[in-house]
Amino acid sequence: MSLSRFVIVCYLLFSGVLWAQNENATVKDSVKENKLEEVIVTSSRTNSRIENTPTRVEVLGLEEMNEENNIKPGNIMSLLGDIAGIQMQQMSASTGNTLARIQGLHGRYTQLLKDGMPLYGGLSGNFGIMQIPPMDLKQIEIIKGSASTLYGGDAIGGIINLISKNPDFKRELSFTANQTSLSETNLNGYFSKRNKKFGFTCFIGQTFQHHLDIDDDGLTDVAKVNNTVIHPKFIFYLSPASTVTVNYSATFDARKGGDNRYFAHYDSNLYHIVTQMQRHSLDAKWQYNLSEKSNLMFKTSSSFLDQKLDTKAYVFSGKQTLLYAEASYFHKSEKMDWVAGINCNGDFFTDNSSQILPLVSDYHNTTLGTFVQNTYKPTKKWVLESGFRYDFNSKYGNFALPRLSLLYKINADFSTRLNGGFGYKSPVALNYLDLETDLANTNNNNSLKAEWSRGWNADVNYKKRLGNNMSITFNQSFFYTLIKNPIYDSSATAGQTALQNASNSLVTRGFQSYCRLEHDDFELYLGYVFTDVQKEYDTLHKSLTVTPKHNFSSTLFYEPSETWRFGLESSLIASQLDQNYQPVKNYVLAAAMLQYKWSHFTMVLNIENLFDFKQSNYGKIYSGTIDNPKFDKLWAPIDGRVFNFSIKYSLQQ
Repeated sequence: MSLSRFVIVCYLLFSGVLWAQNENATVKDSVKENKLEEVIVTSSRTNSRIENTPTRVEVLGLEEMNEENNIKPGNIMSLLGDIAGIQMQQMSASTGNTLARIQGLHGRYTQLLKDGMPLYGGLSGNFGIMQIPPMDLKQIEIIKGSASTLYGGDAIGGIINLISKNPDFKRELSFTANQTSLSETNLNGYFSKRNKKFGFTCFIGQTFQHHLDIDDDGLTDVAKVNNTVIHPKFIFYLSPASTVTVNYSATFDARKGGDNRYFAHYDSNLYHIVTQMQRHSLDAKWQYNLSEKSNLMFKTSSSFLDQKLDTKAYVFSGKQTLLYAEASYFHKSEKMDWVAGINCNGDFFTDNSSQILPLVSDYHNTTLGTFVQNTYKPTKKWVLESGFRYDFNSKYGNFALPRLSLLYKINADFSTRLNGGFGYKSPVALNYLDLETDLANTNNNNSLKAEWSRGWNADVNYKKRLGNNMSITFNQSFFYTLIKNPIYDSSATAGQTALQNASNSLVTRGFQSYCRLEHDDFELYLGYVFTDVQKEYDTLHKSLTVTPKHNFSSTLFYEPSETWRFGLESSLIASQLDQNYQPVKNYVLAAAMLQYKWSHFTMVLNIENLFDFKQSNYGKIYSGTIDNPKFDKLWAPIDGRVFNFSIKYSLQQ
């Protein structure tokens, strides 16, 4: 950590703790502890209970955030990977870059939001999931399938909306220290407090990772990492009707991977991949309640990314600025809810590379959009939600995106949903490339057209309490998405890339089964996902590589007391093809967790990949020589069995 970052961290911690300690304590005594059992989702913009939303929204709540902070405090990759229908695919053996794939689609089709605002689009999405710690989050909301009406065309595969914590009248102070068997150290701190007029939260996280060569092939399987995240949040309660929220977030990330010999003297003639990244984000939101049933909301955000990538073959350096502004109106009534608004997205990239790369060039991309959504509740059993979005893109023209969702409550235990919609993605070439390998030998194509999509999702839900100490929840869902004009690499030459629009479609379809059983101190989760992705434009190899068709999962928790908690989970990943379209071995990933609570302390011992399954056990993960390796696509873990032990101190008063 640099001296300047260290000074900022110390100042924020010291000033925040002093302010929280000196705050008048009479305010908190007048407000009772809020113990809401119902789940409220914000992604629909109607702040509805989850069981009343026509669009299926999966929510990971505060309990899951706290649990993940004790297991994987550095980021939310593992947490998202436990969600059925989401595949966390590691794209790089050298730096560990990982993308979240929803329903078999590439990670570029997943829109990542922070408090409902796009801060990780385009180039800024690199390493995004890997730099978001769970301690700072209240909940994560996931919509699978098209969600473009409210949030823009990029949400073809779905959205992941990260909801940050708000301050409470009770002062909260938490610290977590974690150590893994992969020489990873995580140190996280969080505190918050509010009074009648002002609220404040601050998260500070630091991760150190030593580089490791797990399979002893001379190349790193775990990158050397130095990562710092700072996130203060300020809320001004101007009046009972008016609230202003301001967030600032800074991320400093440095990663080094490659030839083990490189780390001795940092010889640039040896194979290496070094990334240095700074991301600064600032956003503000003003909500003004016109009445108990209507409000106005104004949002604005800006995200500035400075990234440098140093490889043996080339050096890439670029800056990206993302700007976002929105004004919206919400009105709620007994039978009908309305949401309408207008927003503007700006994406500006500047190439600062010291050498000319074939594809890298400056671009300015601006999109002006307007949207409207109506939620109609004619009876207690029926809810119909319709929406329409119209976008004008400064480079690619006009896009009309209708969407329709229907919820029918068959009885107190059964309900069913059906929804469908359209989406699109602007063909910015950098979003379709692997920056670590593709830039040196890529043919520039300025004639790429936007990708179009249409898709639908359907599900049936059953929830029943059986006696006083047992309950069952079951969900069966189906999905289908078709992408027209999909952009793919048409080059037949190894080591080269040529992007173009396909003449036919990319189709993903499948279904998901989920069951949850609760009985006294036991919780059991069972799941199965079938995913079939077909490249209709490829007559020789239609199936998509490194995409499992079958995923069986189970999780068991046992909590005999408030002190102890045990957990076991497993996943069977089956029917994958490697990059040469050959079947690979099916495998099981299993994990175990033991948690002990004492006073304000929580201690966790966790083991991931119990059976130590590694892709390298079934052959080298690269071809060529160690001086010029060509890495295969990763279809299984490469870091093996991992232990971690964490201690968390938490105080609320």
